[in-house]
Amino acid sequence: MYAFLLNVWGFIKTVALAAFLAFFVIRGFMFEPFKIPSSSMMPTLLIGDFLVVSKFAYGNRIPLTDTFLWEREPVRGDIIVFKREGSGLPGSFFGLGKTLFIKRLIGMPGDRIAWREQTLFINGQAIPATQTGTYSLALPNGPTVEAPLFDENLLGVTHKILHNPGEEGPTVGETLVPDGHYVVLGDNRDNSRDSRYWQEPSWGFVPKADIMGRAEFIVWSWDEHWVPRFERIFNNLRIDPAR
Repeated sequence: MYAFLLNVWGFIKTVALAAFLAFFVIRGFMFEPFKIPSSSMMPTLLIGDFLVVSKFAYGNRIPLTDTFLWEREPVRGDIIVFKREGSGLPGSFFGLGKTLFIKRLIGMPGDRIAWREQTLFINGQAIPATQTGTYSLALPNGPTVEAPLFDENLLGVTHKILHNPGEEGPTVGETLVPDGHYVVLGDNRDNSRDSRYWQEPSWGFVPKADIMGRAEFIVWSWDEHWVPRFERIFNNLRIDPAR
């Protein structure tokens, strides 16, 4: 009987160790879940969406370090998860470490980026946005407004954005994006603390080492009343599904 119990205990330890290693490898090198905490990426992402984030989309790093085993460049228009200090928000792991954020990658190294009159400029070119309708947008601690809904053509990548007609927004002068750094914006342009605000009146940047992965698809979603939004499940978030 004692030998049998030892065998059972040994089997349990083996399974537990294998499960731990599998979790460590998958979450450390491959995929990680991410929950949308704010409205800054509406209408693309809603509060209550749960995403799968690919951690090897831009390379594999040694877990708990910023050292990459191999690397691939991000692509303009990608929705990226990144870490950032100085936000005043709790860290991503039991309140420790840097907080994780999610935004759309807008500016690449070597771009000249500007923002004025609710319009994005890249290399002197105004990025076109065509209004396609309206969207019922709940303002933070305020009423719900019918916000203009646009299709933005981000140099060949088309995605939806929102503007709050009652918000003028900041003005950020033209700045050259440094090597190894990127500019990010929220799709909910007038309710997103992003690269326009981090180093006012200049742009703030995301270093390549701080990019943790690319949003792949929505795996689950429910609203503020815990009602599932089945129509959002498995919605693709990649600008090019073949990548």
